Amino acid sequence: MKRVFWLLPGVLAGRSGPDQVPWDAQDLRAGGIGAILSVNDGAACHTEDFTALGMSYRCIPLSDNAPPRDRDLEHCLDALPKAYDYVRSELDRQRAALIHCRSGKDRTGLFMCYFLVRESGMSVDDAIAEVRRVRPIAMSAEGWKDLAVAVRKVGRRLG
Repeated sequence: MKRVFWLLPGVLAGRSGPDQVPWDAQDLRAGGIGAILSVNDGAACHTEDFTALGMSYRCIPLSDNAPPRDRDLEHCLDALPKAYDYVRSELDRQRAALIHCRSGKDRTGLFMCYFLVRESGMSVDDAIAEVRRVRPIAMSAEGWKDLAVAVRKVGRRLG
């Protein structure tokens, strides 16, 4: 599986999207991926290929603004829990999940950080460090680290 990076081996992976670097759904399936979450607009994802291979697919876009704009925090507070619930349900079904956006770095990194914070309770800084360990360019666009911190802070206040 070219260009796939595993945050949690055999459980949670990331990659750039097929609109950036084409991918082969059969190769992903053979590599253990059972679910795909697009956190962009799902460009170049052929859902019929996933379905034919018994894979699950969901598109829950996050903003692509760099730096993030005022409404992006509100959008993330709405979208990230939905994305988490989808991935968690697929993992509960023993399906490894692949997360992607266009480049597999900022939106993908934001979701992965959110996942780690929700699953393990680690700090946002520790989650970012863990994501960057497997994807050094993650959360590198201007403002994305601050957005992750804001999501956690406001999310905690909202309950």
